[in-house]
Amino acid sequence: MTQILVTLNEDVATQSVRKAIELLRGVASTMVFQKNTDSKTLRQQKYVKESLERAFDEVNQAKREGRKLMSADDFIKELQGEQTV
Repeated sequence: MTQILVTLNEDVATQSVRKAIELLRGVASTMVFQKNTDSKTLRQQKYVKESLERAFDEVNQAKREGRKLMSADDFIKELQGEQTV
């Protein structure tokens, strides 16, 4: 099975596009998902994405400069030390 994701502008009638897709040969089913751009989940996803991008950039920069990054165990120990202060 192959799936195709179609993103529509807000001014497009979803039902008419869905009906047109259903007319195509080989279409097994159609579903409509609507994104809520103000949802807490989207804000969390954006935060995680930005955090991972910063971490990835830091790793690449450390490689270019020949620096060694701290291990995960060292990082956890550092965090635990900050919590006790």
